[in-house]
Amino acid sequence: MPDAKAGIYLNTQGNIARRVGVGVNAPTGAEWAKVTDDPNLGILAIREEARQKNLSPAPDAIKWEF
Repeated sequence: MPDAKAGIYLNTQGNIARRVGVGVNAPTGAEWAKVTDDPNLGILAIREEARQKNLSPAPDAIKWEF
């Protein structure tokens, strides 16, 4: 059974994307928005999802969290 919290999250204040494979690692806080349930999505697809969902004022500037 897939983990409901797994996926890609976006820090809407910092424009930083975080990959979460296990829900226990899912970020908390109002500044985090779940972009997709697919934790394997690439950065270009994440930017497009954020653009479509209006999650970022500058989706082309979204970077990975390292």
